[in-house]
Amino acid sequence: MRQLIFLFIIYTSFISLGLPDSLLGVAWPKMVGEFHVAHSAAGIISMTIAICTVIASLQTVRFTKKFGTGKLVLGSVLLTASGLIGFAFTQNFFLLIVAALPLGLGAGAIDTSLNDYVSVNLKAHHMNWLHAFWGVGATLGPIIMGIVLNNDVSWRNGYLIIGGIQLMLAMILFLSLPLWRQSEQKVSTETEETTAPFVEVLKQRGVVFSLLSFVFYVGLEGIIFLWGSSYLIEVKSLSVATASFIISMFFASLTMGRIVSGFITFWLSNQKLLLYSEITLLLGILTVAFGKGSVMYVGFTLVGLGCAAIFPTMIHETPRRFGKRNSRAIIGLQVAFGYVGITVLPPLAGVLFQGFSMNLFPPFLVIFALILLGATIVIEKLKMQRNMGS
Repeated sequence: MRQLIFLFIIYTSFISLGLPDSLLGVAWPKMVGEFHVAHSAAGIISMTIAICTVIASLQTVRFTKKFGTGKLVLGSVLLTASGLIGFAFTQNFFLLIVAALPLGLGAGAIDTSLNDYVSVNLKAHHMNWLHAFWGVGATLGPIIMGIVLNNDVSWRNGYLIIGGIQLMLAMILFLSLPLWRQSEQKVSTETEETTAPFVEVLKQRGVVFSLLSFVFYVGLEGIIFLWGSSYLIEVKSLSVATASFIISMFFASLTMGRIVSGFITFWLSNQKLLLYSEITLLLGILTVAFGKGSVMYVGFTLVGLGCAAIFPTMIHETPRRFGKRNSRAIIGLQVAFGYVGITVLPPLAGVLFQGFSMNLFPPFLVIFALILLGATIVIEKLKMQRNMGS
């Protein structure tokens, strides 16, 4: 029973990570008029959050050693709550940027510390379900904000409600600290606590390919989030409502796919699940490229199902691929490089789409998916060579 409660707390923490992720996009059309800034100014806020997330991800090893995972996650949820409540009360754009700082720092620490804990201490199905709970949070956030806006209530109340939910989650985490202490004492007796410096970690064979995988996978997700609807409207001549619904099918299949993938890991290895997922992703992209009309539902559903297990499985494979001693540092780098991918690649793709053609959308996704598949194969070959040499 104690273990089930502890698992529930870990999953709940990832709901808190997902809750703020989609809020800015939903609320910004209402926010922009109040702050008298250009519509594109949302990019400054999102960039601030992303940079702080990268910084926090790279510092998580040090803070986890100092405070422990439980206290770090608690502090991080409090940081995100303070950022959200700051958004609710600030009256000028500069202070919005200030409020974005704790939002990004909290997200990076939660993401890295929990991914590391689950990858080292729990089985693959828990990693997939953990990321499914991120999907629950990422879905609930816009729903809550949407209800607020549809009732002609200020967007500030939406941020305040979600900030309040974060504070309730922080209270649950505070009460759970004894469970975290017991778990971490057990882990410290079973695993070596020393961690190699980042420079040494990067020299380990296969790590660079792993980081490339995160850049291009998360960048691929970001391009779908940002440009998928535009592609369906401009190239496939679908209505705005139909395009929005098809993209929502992608999110739904991504979340449901992670739940199903958790069960699949009971009889399929991580390595096979990763390869099958990447092949399914490629099939989905090709369906999107060559299909028309209602076939787009099938295409984006396949893309979502293909994506579902990739991120959590790559994270969970880190200790097996590179050893438990270095997993915390490598996961910090993986999360950081993932945020670099989603920060840089979607805007870059947008510039090219605007300058040339929206028809480039599927080729971009195919190239990214092929890089991902190639990197996965190379990492496994290097792992086999290390095993043969040892």
